[in-house]
Amino acid sequence: MPISNVKTDESQQIAQYWNDIANDFDAIYTGNKNPLARILDRWLRRDIYQRFDWVMREAGDARGMNICDVGCGSGRFVVGLAKRGAQVTGVDFAPEMLRLGAQLAEKEGVADRCKYELSDILDWKTNEKFDMVIAIGFWDYVADPLPRLQVIRRLTKTTFLSAWPRAATLRAWIRTVRLKVAGCPVYFYTLPQVEDCLQRAGFRVEAHEILGQLHCVRSVAV
Repeated sequence: MPISNVKTDESQQIAQYWNDIANDFDAIYTGNKNPLARILDRWLRRDIYQRFDWVMREAGDARGMNICDVGCGSGRFVVGLAKRGAQVTGVDFAPEMLRLGAQLAEKEGVADRCKYELSDILDWKTNEKFDMVIAIGFWDYVADPLPRLQVIRRLTKTTFLSAWPRAATLRAWIRTVRLKVAGCPVYFYTLPQVEDCLQRAGFRVEAHEILGQLHCVRSVAV
């Protein structure tokens, strides 16, 4: 399956990076690693698990909800929300990630409540609107958030949950070096930058939590 509708060289670069490491990334959730690697994940990547718990807590009883996961990766949030009763659409531009997501949905018995779309959110053609939209682990790889936030605003009826990597942390510097070597750009944000981007796109920030290296923000469409 080709990676289509990806306009910029940087987007192609990012899509290829995530396509290539899809299985390794999903192993953070499955634990299919040696014991030391699992311990390091629980220590150094604890906020990956915390952000999942945060989204599930914010979503609550999702029965009857229509939810979109922008940059859904291997479908962990898609399936988690579907298991709570939601109809969930995952959008991502890495086909291997979507393959893993579809496989997980089948395994967990919620394939009838999960749909996956191969696209950059900028290019996704849909008339759907969603009760809730989430974008988790997504803004790390977006140089200019506003155009994608404006698309997300058009998709959102009510609630938008987003997680943003914090600027000026030790891990930000480490990730910048590590991902530069891997050929993948990465970006970081201060809270005022996050709030400004959300407000300019048409959201009102309702709540903010710091979870590890992340700004986790609940906002609503206005």
